[in-house]
Amino acid sequence: MCDRIRRAVALGLSLAITAAIMVPQRGEASQTQGRSARIEHAVAGEVRKVDHAANTMVIRTADGVDETFKFTGETAVRGASDVTRLADVTAKSGLEGGSAVVHYTGEGVDKTAVAVDHIGRRTLRTAKGTVTRVDEAGKFVVIKTAAGIEETYQLTRDVVIDTLRGLEEAARATSHTIKKGAEVTVHYADEGGKKVAYLLRHV
Repeated sequence: MCDRIRRAVALGLSLAITAAIMVPQRGEASQTQGRSARIEHAVAGEVRKVDHAANTMVIRTADGVDETFKFTGETAVRGASDVTRLADVTAKSGLEGGSAVVHYTGEGVDKTAVAVDHIGRRTLRTAKGTVTRVDEAGKFVVIKTAAGIEETYQLTRDVVIDTLRGLEEAARATSHTIKKGAEVTVHYADEGGKKVAYLLRHV
């Protein structure tokens, strides 16, 4: 009888230990969910306003729409010599009036800027079309517009690629992220007779 009880107790302890190992702790589960939910997208345009009182910034896109983003003390700024965080007091004068690519999470009124790529006083334009060629080295992409014209867009190493699954950064990712036949919108600037892309978005 004692042996039977001991075996039952041992079996119960074994099952309890197995369940504890297989079921994640509450904190671990929330961290996993947080990582999977953190999908970033990007938008490009002119920085119209940086409001430190409200912790927001306004971007005017190429189609004339103003989009508002919240920011935090951790929102980074890249490409600006005197600004490293959007919360810096120098961000207002350093960014307003210039162009930028904003990386963000969330939707609608809950969009929060994660990072801002400052690209200076360049005027950004957009083009839509179908990808007909992708350079394997990630240096350029060729797109055929609705008018049937093929245009070549140079890619910097920091080009941002916004897929349906989120962002891919750097031109090294281009060859496996942008495929021939994909429908995309390119945000680019004319520089020295070349079209230089700063953001490609799947549509």
